[in-house]
Amino acid sequence: MEYWGTVTYRKKDKIPSKPNTPLLQHSTTPTREPSLSSSMIWTWLVLGIIGLGLTFIGCVAPAPPKPAAEKDIPALYAAEVQPLKPEECGQCHPHFYDLIKTKGGKHRIDCKQCHVRFHIYRPGRVKYEEILPKCEACHEPVHGADLAQCSACHTEVHAPLSIPAERALERGCYMCHPELDKEMKTYVTQHTELYCSACHHTRHRYVPECLECHQPHTKGMTQAECLACHPPHKALQVVYPKDVPQETCAVCHRNVCEVLKRSGTKHSALSCTKCHPEKHRAIMRCRECHGEPHPAAILQKFRVCGQCHGIAHSLAQ
Repeated sequence: MEYWGTVTYRKKDKIPSKPNTPLLQHSTTPTREPSLSSSMIWTWLVLGIIGLGLTFIGCVAPAPPKPAAEKDIPALYAAEVQPLKPEECGQCHPHFYDLIKTKGGKHRIDCKQCHVRFHIYRPGRVKYEEILPKCEACHEPVHGADLAQCSACHTEVHAPLSIPAERALERGCYMCHPELDKEMKTYVTQHTELYCSACHHTRHRYVPECLECHQPHTKGMTQAECLACHPPHKALQVVYPKDVPQETCAVCHRNVCEVLKRSGTKHSALSCTKCHPEKHRAIMRCRECHGEPHPAAILQKFRVCGQCHGIAHSLAQ
């Protein structure tokens, strides 16, 4: 070691020793570094463990305290939110709720089955047509490609069978009623010249009273009595039951009925349908009831009964 003044430096590391310390003497005995005591080791160990614990606790953020607003939630908002029910939709849409309740038919289902998206209409941004339910999501084109625009006839989907009698509906009548369309064109009457909606006005499936246009045959005549003889789509193909009264026939055949009554013969007590069975203008031959009451020679000479007896409504005595 070398000495410079009163501060001693070790030449190797230049670390100063304390000033004014006695100068060290040369010695052959090696110097010994001071050692840590056991108590200090345990102290540092405990402090290390505590530090690690505090570090771990600091990594887990404590739950924040509830805001004052959450603590004061009123009972009105305490319940869990549930999916909308149809009656809840009806609180804002009472008209449509009533329609589907009373006239909905098979559309009486949960509103959300059709309205998968709702309350998203934004004028100018989200078009109304884009959010409306599409019929084809559930229905096949049941009326064919020619009638694929469902809303042209089914104008109110909440009452799908309440179809107004409009021109769009009329253009498709033949698609669903081909038999009736064929009848109208085969058995031509004044009805053939009319639009379907002339009779079936107001709504789809409306059946008119014949007396809306026609005069009755007899006083108090009913719709059922009209239809018993006149099929409306081939009105002149008259058929009638066996018990139709003479008064009904007399409306169109008044003169004949009056002649029959004045004749006083057994024919006057018979129903018209006895000689004119089943079909209008059918005429039974005399022999079907009377057989051959005269000798063959007379029948050979007079082949028609009326040559001697006149007309059946006024038999010659």
